[in-house]
Amino acid sequence: MVESALKVGDRVRLIAETLAWRAEITLQGQIGEIIERREDGRITIRFDNGRLLMGREPESFELVSNFGLKAKGK
Repeated sequence: MVESALKVGDRVRLIAETLAWRAEITLQGQIGEIIERREDGRITIRFDNGRLLMGREPESFELVSNFGLKAKGK
């Protein structure tokens, strides 16, 4: 399962047509970063607009490729 591979620091977005995606209209298509993974497997995601989704099931999210992101400092 891909969901079990999600870890702190991963960039993710809501999977289209899931219950969470329907509930979070302003976050549809937005990319966020996982900032916490709890012992029970739930995750907390911070989006660029400052919005937090706390304690969510990872099955509602998909990993976003890091291609195209800037390399870290020189």
